[in-house]
Amino acid sequence: MRAERRSTKKLIVAFHFLRGDGARWECDACRKQGLETRRRCGFLPEERRGARRIVWARGPAFTEECPKSLMTAESIELLERFFAGRLWGWKDPTARDADAFLALEQELRGEGANGR
Repeated sequence: MRAERRSTKKLIVAFHFLRGDGARWECDACRKQGLETRRRCGFLPEERRGARRIVWARGPAFTEECPKSLMTAESIELLERFFAGRLWGWKDPTARDADAFLALEQELRGEGANGR
């Protein structure tokens, strides 16, 4: 049996995106302005996306695809549980959740150290 490991990249991107300028990345406005190709929207087929390049970055996080389409519901849920847990304590987190929370705690401390 092979252990399945969740990639933390989407979680880290979600963390920085939602704490940064995420409000500027509205899907409807992006489509109206024709930016979905330049921003490499993940909802477009690969052949319709622009050339691979970094389209969004904040601190140590970056992505070659629109961060809004890259984020998953699981990443957002983990972020919500992480911040709720910081306020009220974690109730028996799974090992996977604990790994995610540790990664998020490191990102949060890194933000503080960089003055963000």
